[in-house]
Amino acid sequence: MRDAIARDDCIYSDEIFFHKQSPQYRMIMSKDWINTIYVWDGILSPVEADPSSNGDDDGAESKTVLKWEGTWVGCDAVDATKVETPKRGAFNEFVTSDNKFEVTGTATKGDAKEIDVKDADDKIFGGDVASLYRVAMTEGPGWDMGDGEEKKKHTDIAHDMYFSSLRWTGNLRDQVNNIVFAIGHNEFGHFVSVGWLRVGNRVTLARRYLDESDGRTKWDIDDLRKAVFDQIATVDNEDDGRVIVRIPPWQCAAMHANESQISKRQKTEKD
Repeated sequence: MRDAIARDDCIYSDEIFFHKQSPQYRMIMSKDWINTIYVWDGILSPVEADPSSNGDDDGAESKTVLKWEGTWVGCDAVDATKVETPKRGAFNEFVTSDNKFEVTGTATKGDAKEIDVKDADDKIFGGDVASLYRVAMTEGPGWDMGDGEEKKKHTDIAHDMYFSSLRWTGNLRDQVNNIVFAIGHNEFGHFVSVGWLRVGNRVTLARRYLDESDGRTKWDIDDLRKAVFDQIATVDNEDDGRVIVRIPPWQCAAMHANESQISKRQKTEKD
């Protein structure tokens, strides 16, 4: 692979999964796209208020149009625990990469209710999914793939991101509320994503593409959240039950390339 820069277990290059012929052929015909985690890092910002929003808090859905813009890097890693957070230069807004993205979507708030943190077997950390914001990030210019004359923009057919809050609050105690999840699919297949919202309203999200035979292609957002929180969230009983979350949150079995690495407790099959 020419012009690739190796750093620990990651290879940062716009040629990360390209070996033969066109980008589409290389990605579909090779397992490299499944064995690579794509870490997207950028700033989440409001674009405008959706005209359908009435601004009331009477239970009606409130909608906001958001833009997420930054760069992505690829990390060769079957084992998701080997993927570290990409580093930015002290004076750089984004991680250095030739691959850029700019996507927009509408955020819809679910039922307005307090998010309860639970650890019972039939509950998950972070509360009911109805209390989250869902952002359908399928609009905008899209994301880069390819190099040189072959580079072009792509967009996702579906890309639903889930947030507890759309703004960084500075609350480091309730870490579970900073975790971000996403599921979706595009011309290359289905994917699951896990990351977190941090200072500066920066969202860092790791995407894992899935083989079409992988049971995770049938997961909904609750399945993904349960599998991830089972691995990364623990209750500190000596600190009033505070939930501690491992960072980066994608370092868990649910994000491994091989579905067989997920424990039976995590694995969820749907008919």
